[in-house]
Amino acid sequence: MDLLESFKRTVELLRSNLILFLPPLVLAYLMPTALALAGLYIFAPILIAAANGPAPLSVLVPGSVVAIAVVIILALLAYAYVLAGWAEMNKNATLTGRTVFNDFWVGTKAYFGRILVGIVVFAVIYLVLAIVGLAATFVVILPLIMRFLPIGAMPGAFPPIPNGMPEISRIIAAVGNTVGIWVAIITLVGLVFLFTVFWVQSVAIDNVGALRALGRSISFVKRNFKTTLGIAALYIIATGFTGAIFPGGGGGGGGAGGGYGFSLVIPAPLEAIFRLLITTFFMLYLFVVYAETTRKS
Repeated sequence: MDLLESFKRTVELLRSNLILFLPPLVLAYLMPTALALAGLYIFAPILIAAANGPAPLSVLVPGSVVAIAVVIILALLAYAYVLAGWAEMNKNATLTGRTVFNDFWVGTKAYFGRILVGIVVFAVIYLVLAIVGLAATFVVILPLIMRFLPIGAMPGAFPPIPNGMPEISRIIAAVGNTVGIWVAIITLVGLVFLFTVFWVQSVAIDNVGALRALGRSISFVKRNFKTTLGIAALYIIATGFTGAIFPGGGGGGGGAGGGYGFSLVIPAPLEAIFRLLITTFFMLYLFVVYAETTRKS
């Protein structure tokens, strides 16, 4: 697979299909604003009820939990909806060379359920990994915490902690084990992301369900591991370049304190344009690579 040829073709497709920038614009700007307004209208009645009730905390705490849960659900639904339409637009641009805005609505009808299922699967996987990491950290840190508690504060049934290791060694061992646990968790998260990076492309191009798309993405990456690493390297270079010329998050983050970069001469809004360009380009790039490699185009 010639990544350079696919790169050139992606540039050509993006130049002739500028409408592909619309979905990421919605995701980056319109959707956060809409969710913020939704959260405001959901939370405002809870705050009013808590302020006028006899026990404000009994209303505010559970109400806030419900409001946050509702906003998260709305965010998942909105993200899945936009991503489904965006996938169809990228698919048509890749396979036919042209896409129109009507393809967005076609995609939302065809892929919304599948994309939502895939997002939920990822959420469960990452949540399980986070819980495992927290539980392992707790197991590592708890003996150290109990060692420094007063004797009377320990539960009677709590097993005695062996003495024989200097306190500084226990602290170093606990810190080292904790770092090791989270390095392993982050590595697993990275591998999950890497091997499933083509699942949206599989949903759209192969027209399969979310679980089959995840399996096909894993098989695709196994067969084309160097290609996948090459795409990852290009993405890291692009994002790193953007971060280098916009230190501190764009504009004035790195210029005032003696930082080195171009943030004093390049306007801050250009960072948003660069990031939008990178996101849109690599989404289409993944479609082009997947379609050409699987001989769908």
